[in-house]
Amino acid sequence: MSAGGYPLEGVRVLDLTQYVAGPYCTQVLADLGATVLKVERPGTGDVYRRQGPVFREGESASFLTLNRGKRSLELDLGDPAGRERVHELLTDADVLVENMRPGALARHGLDFASLEARYPRLVYCSISAYGQDGPLAAAGGYDTTIQALSGLMAMTGHPDGPPAKIPVAALDFGSALYGVIGIQAALAQRERTGRGQWVTTSLLECALAWLSMHAVTYLLGGEEPGPAGSRSPFFAPYEAYRTADGYLVVVGTGGRDAWGQLCRVLGLERLADDPRFAENADRVRNAEALREELEAVLVTRPSGDWLAPLEAAGVACAPVQRLSEVLASEQVRVLGLLRTLDHPVAGDVPTVRLPLTLSDAPTTAEAPPPALGADTARGFA
Repeated sequence: MSAGGYPLEGVRVLDLTQYVAGPYCTQVLADLGATVLKVERPGTGDVYRRQGPVFREGESASFLTLNRGKRSLELDLGDPAGRERVHELLTDADVLVENMRPGALARHGLDFASLEARYPRLVYCSISAYGQDGPLAAAGGYDTTIQALSGLMAMTGHPDGPPAKIPVAALDFGSALYGVIGIQAALAQRERTGRGQWVTTSLLECALAWLSMHAVTYLLGGEEPGPAGSRSPFFAPYEAYRTADGYLVVVGTGGRDAWGQLCRVLGLERLADDPRFAENADRVRNAEALREELEAVLVTRPSGDWLAPLEAAGVACAPVQRLSEVLASEQVRVLGLLRTLDHPVAGDVPTVRLPLTLSDAPTTAEAPPPALGADTARGFA
């Protein structure tokens, strides 16, 4: 640990979240040194404590992934004594994070409007499915339903195939990070004004922000985007091409130079002057014909044989690897992305560190995810 310690040491966070988006937001804060008190339902706790499919000594891999570095308090928000305990904690808290449906906490007097006057320095963060206002605000939603509703799923997968989701909870994780950004910004402003504020974000807002290039292109007259597999709608060649033993992602864009170098490596010099592929826009329009030309050569050799000549020519490329290959790679080892936490029940638990490095501060919590209710009496002390 550096002499300065963790960046957010001294920041106290009350965590009223479960599932993915909220817990990942508060885990990032814990990784950066904040004291995070996770308030959980007595007896059962966060839903993810009981969800699989993989468990280690009864501990859910899903929960273990999202809750390192936190403390756990069992409190019933529906009980007056539980709510009174929350208010005691709020006296010392800097941040409250929740990801319930809008209005849910108002029943307990724990919404931002109810707390703002009593705790004027509190930064209150709400992460929801659709945002705090609008006809869908009160509806519940999950990452996959927002992928569907936002237009993202209609663009994922291959043409003429069924809809496909991104195989990670991308919008949960993305909205969590926007929550962290908002919290950091509100804390910085509090240094100047002395007042906290309400930070809101949602999975739908995250989806549209990430689709902004597609949205602006469409609104400026472009075509309705649809599924294109690994193919880019903006550049070509820019997709995964079949080789003798798998697939190789090739990025031959950036002007005629990169395109010409790719043609030379593949022995396809004739394509450099083919009017169908003369400019990037031409190659995008004729991407399927381009794929056929490139794959006719690429399939003659395995992916590994193409890497050195393409990289030497300045053409960006990468083999399509399975997760097991990536986890075993030297690059992941050198970066120290995988670590182990000593859990009191599950034993050694693998974890992926926060993908952020500061030159003079640690950025990943060393404490394992908490046992349910282990810190109920302790609080922020």
